[in-house]
Parts: sequence; C-alpha cells; structure tokens
Amino acid sequence: MASTTPARTRQAAAARKRAVAKPDNGTDALDFEPLRIAANDDVVEERVPLFYIGDDEYTIPKQIPPGVALQFLREAREHGRELATAPLLIRVLGEDAYEALEQSKALDEDQMEWIINKVLDLALGRKQQGGKAK
Repeated sequence: MASTTPARTRQAAAARKRAVAKPDNGTDALDFEPLRIAANDDVVEERVPLFYIGDDEYTIPKQIPPGVALQFLREAREHGRELATAPLLIRVLGEDAYEALEQSKALDEDQMEWIINKVLDLALGRKQQGGKAK
C-alpha cells in the first residue's frame, strides 16, 4: 500500500505558505505593514568598471547590496578590519578580478589602496570623493 505521508507533508507546507501570505489579525494593532523584499532572482545587477589591467575591464556592482556591508561589519567584529577586507573585496570584485590584482606585477601601493578604499566607501555607503587612482 502506498504511503500518503509525502502528500500530507506537501499539503501541510502549502497550508503554512497560505497562512503566511494572509495578513495576521494581530498586525491590525501595529502601526506598520511588513516589508516585502524581492527575491535575489528578481534583482538585476548593473555593473560598472572599477579598474583595468591592460585592456581587461574589471567591474563592480553599481549598487552594492547592504547585506555586503553587514557581512563586512560582522567579519570585522569577529576578526578585525584587516582580515575582513579581503572577503569584502572578493565578494564585490569577484574572484577573477581579485586574482588578477593578486597576480598583477604592475599594481602599485597607491593603486591598491585606491581600489580597497573605493570598495570600502561604496560598500559602507560612505560619501564618494571621486577621482582616479594615480
């Protein structure tokens, strides 16, 4: 005889989803409505160039999601700012761009500092000071 447990589980899960979608009567007493945040699949990420190595363009998101700053702040709290910077750069630049910087023989200290500071400024929502790296 076939088991009906999977069907019951699906039905129970569907009922929970329906229950979550309906406004709770308890929220009537609150002075706000719950936020609806789009799923990651619904967000289109526009990218802009940050630097070039030779003719190769390396880009970052035009709008860095606030979650990136939250991750950096957690890492900084747990491990210190210096150790939190590398994961931030990898997340914003991407693995390929980070490795390109690691392997570049032409990258100088001023350029590296400019890239790091620009990513930190953009990720943490600091005021942009414009300008290009030297």
